[in-house]
Amino acid sequence: MNPVEALQYLKEKNLPIILSFPMEEETGHIITGKGLCYVINVHGTSRVTIGKFSPYRLLTFLRAAQLCHATFEINGMTYGCVINDITFHGSVDEKSIVTASVPEALGSFPRRFMRVEPSAKSPAVLYVKTVHYGTLSFPVKDISEGGVGFISPTILDLEARFICCIRLPVEGDNTVLSNAVLVYKNEYKGIIAGRYSRLSPKGIFYGLELFPHQEDGKKIRVYVMEREREIRKVIQQW
Repeated sequence: MNPVEALQYLKEKNLPIILSFPMEEETGHIITGKGLCYVINVHGTSRVTIGKFSPYRLLTFLRAAQLCHATFEINGMTYGCVINDITFHGSVDEKSIVTASVPEALGSFPRRFMRVEPSAKSPAVLYVKTVHYGTLSFPVKDISEGGVGFISPTILDLEARFICCIRLPVEGDNTVLSNAVLVYKNEYKGIIAGRYSRLSPKGIFYGLELFPHQEDGKKIRVYVMEREREIRKVIQQW
């Protein structure tokens, strides 16, 4: 399915798009905000009009970021793309619409767990055992029931499979142990988006796949849901 076909389908079926965008929750602390919108019109193969934003104040953050990531579901498959070249029309209110370039391509992937970034005031902390340095702790960059990401200022010597510990600031502080596998490692250069690019930390980003016990998976899920509500409240009150 090409981008134009996908946008036309979303319009005809009145299906929502989830927009993800960088936002500064605290000074220097960048997280990902989310909101919904719908396709209003598709203008040939070049431009698309979107509107019915929920919450509508997410437009304030889009103005600052100048681009966002969009995900949507069609026939059980999740698609993702970058929305850029955004033009804003009028003031920010419930009837606001914007136009943007039709994405050049779509990425497809199976449905994934909801992922959030912890707050700076109440961080989640990851503990990992390294070969040469013993146990090290890192603030969690992002977390879902199926994975966790963190940034290290140096390259770590992680084993292929190991047990990690995560301290979650939920229900009076919860600690879970989980088997983990390193699935991603790359240089992290921050979020290249609008005025937030200079605020993001730099280092090596590590992504771990988690295999928690069923009860520990529930604890992570509760934390993710509570944190998502927290972030949505920040957007609504902006």
